[in-house]
Amino acid sequence: MIPYVLALYALVALTVALTAAYLGRYVMPRPPVGRMVGADVAVMVGALVVMPFAYLHVPAAVVVSIFGLVILTLTQLTLAPVLGGRWAMLAALLLCAADVTAYALGWPAALLVINDALLILLVVGVVNLWTQAAITPAQVAALAAALTLYDTLATGLTSLTVDFVQRMRGLPFSPVLATSFGDDPALIGLGDCLMLSIWPVVALRAYGKAAAWCAAGLEAVLLALSIVLVLSSGRPLPLLTVLGPLIFLQWVYWRRRQALGTPAPARPEVNRALEVTDAPAGVWAALSPEGRLVAEGATPGLARKEARLAGAEGVPVVWRLGE
Repeated sequence: MIPYVLALYALVALTVALTAAYLGRYVMPRPPVGRMVGADVAVMVGALVVMPFAYLHVPAAVVVSIFGLVILTLTQLTLAPVLGGRWAMLAALLLCAADVTAYALGWPAALLVINDALLILLVVGVVNLWTQAAITPAQVAALAAALTLYDTLATGLTSLTVDFVQRMRGLPFSPVLATSFGDDPALIGLGDCLMLSIWPVVALRAYGKAAAWCAAGLEAVLLALSIVLVLSSGRPLPLLTVLGPLIFLQWVYWRRRQALGTPAPARPEVNRALEVTDAPAGVWAALSPEGRLVAEGATPGLARKEARLAGAEGVPVVWRLGE
């Protein structure tokens, strides 16, 4: 079992490294969907939560077909910047066809290898799509918190994850990264791989290299502890139960540190108001484009009204600092 567990976590580390390397070199073609918003995070949580139930209760042919189509599309998108659009589609078709063929011919080792390759490409593609859609650290933290609750219930308190693993054993396009499916399976779910891969990338973009290395280091420690737990007790660690709070706490820390270290934005209008008026602190001042004081008021509305009465339309109204 030890070689399988070590090989699994080596694949996890490879997935995280490939995700970061891909982001630094390639830009994926994507639909013009704009920026990531809260509703998108909710949809992602729903999809990851519903997936195990679908594998348990929907006919296998339907689930394999749907997930196969998703993998085909994302594999082509991931490989397109590397190989070009047509070659990427051909490679994606060949990989998906090989996965189905290995299943049909009863070649479990080949099925395992091909399925792992497809899942790694899926994670690399999804994480880079999310990053290009400007997913924020707050959204990643929210996603991690939601998946923490789900993983705790599904893996730690119920048999949902175990039933899910048993149901999908030997099927093509299984949403797990695995090195064995025996009596003691060595595998990790798609949600775990996504969260392990996306947080260092998002931390790098939002907070810098220190945050990214901190994220990678904490994940390495967590994976090491997971290996020890699996090898010593034979019980799987609900990874997101620990990883989710780690991501959330890192977000809180780096967000606060960034806020404390960011200088207040320059406000030329406020500075000009302070220079040209002797109004008491807290009064709103309306300035002309040249910086001349036009009117004062106790509220923004009154300042604008006084400015209009003075014949100065469209002048900015600013808050007098020093209150």
